[in-house]
Amino acid sequence: MMKLGFRGKVFFGIIAIVVMNGLFISLPVRRIVQDALSREYKNRGLSMSMNLASRSQEPILSTDFLVLKDLIDNLIRSSSDLTYAFILDGTDRILSHSFKDSFPTELKTANPVSMQSPTRIQLLNTGSEFIYDFASLVEIGGQKLGTVRIGLSKTQIDRTIHDLLLTILILTGCSVAAAGMIGAGFANQVAYRIKGLQKASEEVLKGNLDIQTSFRKTTGCWAITRCQNTECPAYGNQMTRCWYIEGTRCPHCIEGGYADKIKGCMQCAVYRRLSGDEIQDLAESFDAMSKSLKQHIQKLRESRQAIEISEEKYRRIFDGSMDMVFVIDHNGQFLDMNQAGMDLMGYDAKSDFMDCITFSQLFSNSDDYQAVRQDLTAQYFVKDREILIRTRDGDDRISLLSCSCQIDSTGAIKGCEGIIKDITERRNMEQQLLQADKLASLGQLSAGVAHEINNPLGLILGYTQLLLREESQGTQSYEDLKTIEKNTRNCKSIVEALLNFARKTETKKVTVNINAAIEQVVTVIHRQFEITGVYLNTHFSFDIPLIKGDTEKLKQVFMNLIMNARQSIEGKGNIDVFTEYDMIRNQVIIKVEDTGSGIPLHIRHKIFDPFFTTKPTGQGTGLGLSVSYGIVKEHGGNISVQSELEKGSVFSVTIPVFLPETTSETVSA
Repeated sequence: MMKLGFRGKVFFGIIAIVVMNGLFISLPVRRIVQDALSREYKNRGLSMSMNLASRSQEPILSTDFLVLKDLIDNLIRSSSDLTYAFILDGTDRILSHSFKDSFPTELKTANPVSMQSPTRIQLLNTGSEFIYDFASLVEIGGQKLGTVRIGLSKTQIDRTIHDLLLTILILTGCSVAAAGMIGAGFANQVAYRIKGLQKASEEVLKGNLDIQTSFRKTTGCWAITRCQNTECPAYGNQMTRCWYIEGTRCPHCIEGGYADKIKGCMQCAVYRRLSGDEIQDLAESFDAMSKSLKQHIQKLRESRQAIEISEEKYRRIFDGSMDMVFVIDHNGQFLDMNQAGMDLMGYDAKSDFMDCITFSQLFSNSDDYQAVRQDLTAQYFVKDREILIRTRDGDDRISLLSCSCQIDSTGAIKGCEGIIKDITERRNMEQQLLQADKLASLGQLSAGVAHEINNPLGLILGYTQLLLREESQGTQSYEDLKTIEKNTRNCKSIVEALLNFARKTETKKVTVNINAAIEQVVTVIHRQFEITGVYLNTHFSFDIPLIKGDTEKLKQVFMNLIMNARQSIEGKGNIDVFTEYDMIRNQVIIKVEDTGSGIPLHIRHKIFDPFFTTKPTGQGTGLGLSVSYGIVKEHGGNISVQSELEKGSVFSVTIPVFLPETTSETVSA
């Protein structure tokens, strides 16, 4: 409750009062209405039963069953809540009843009457509803002729009570709504003014002393008193009330500051007319305090002008740098950091960074920190040392560190200033260029080697199959030839993979629905995965626009990534495929996340190299990721990986969006 704002407390307080009043009213009203309706029901039912008893005397004496039946039918038709009616003779034998089916025999003894008690009311529970059973004795000359029984359903009473409570609930709801609007209006007015004071205090904390919180009134003291003394400091001042201004020229004013003047001002007609409520007085005194502080600060500012100019020059150089500039003390605690450094490390507030991170915690690799520390201790500076730093999000950034120490008179290190330049993008670009050169060179080499090997392999396979036709199954020669055929086919598969890697096939770009393309790949393989305990899950974002690309090549990329994820999982696990749309960069992002063994850091930069594989011999050619890398680059995109040992890997593919100019273009899955 204490965390609620003022508006919330007022709003919920008023609503709570209205709701409690509604509850307090509904409980006694329900009881009163229920008692009144029950009495009315009992009187009505008793009257009907006694009336029927008096009219049944003659038919019972004459044993006229038709008249008895007619009396019961007329009674049933006269009231919608009359459930049943029946007439018994003096020996409790049924003479007539209103039941369409057989008469429930247990009802005969449910409400007995006698000469001593000629009428009786009993509340019966049928299982589905409650019924008031009214019994009246039929007598003549002090002799019992029979019994009349009728049943009135209590449902009408319950329905009336329900309608009454519903009406009270609706009225309470309307009252809550009305009270809420009135309370909200009142609370908003007060909270708005309090919020204004809060914002003003925040602005003062930031150093803005020109804030105006009070409501301005156009009428001033000079207009009320018809004063024409333009030399008075209060004359024409719309921002500050005259009782906050020192040196006013009004003959009624007391000399001195606010504390001295206010007692006399309370008797002044200007104060009585222009002063407001407590919040208004607080706002105006706050404004006066701000202006007083501003005057004092201005005097201090003038005395420190030279220092501020020097600080401004330093700060301009410090904050204007596009690289991370920092200052640390001898313990490695950060004393200052420019905005570029905050952006690089992923922090919004400088205080958050300097309170949480030390110089040693910047380094992803402790060996880098130890080497930098040794150089600083030995020669008091480090120049262009390549290190790996870790940002707030856990990303590792390749950087160049240059740092120099401050030395006191004894030769001890007081602190250091330094610059860290992020060269991650440059290294990635160099790596991509190197990767492209590798792919181009290996592509040419692979094409030549594959063509030279393919023809001899074809001859070996052909002659082997001819020899197999002449050998009988089960002989040693037949088994040897089958071994040659199997291994020759494996060699041809590798050669075909080399040709596919080296061959620059034409890309047929059409409009592609990424979600549908991935779904087709998943449909083919998910059953096979589930048999081995690996579950393939898709998490599609359905606001992804269409892209332009080669559907089959993109399916090949998705298939390679999913199959690699499956092969990294030992035993049971999960593979999750995510799609999302980056509206800012206008690109589609596909992520394949697994719970496998992860990729060691020392080989992570090699995974896109052709023929590099961690799989056992005969289970992979090492071309899957290389081919996928080429296909993604061909579509103007990028592919990257994040991995953690024993926790899994995440492969991310980004492809720029193609926006179709017309709606008539064929959409491909």
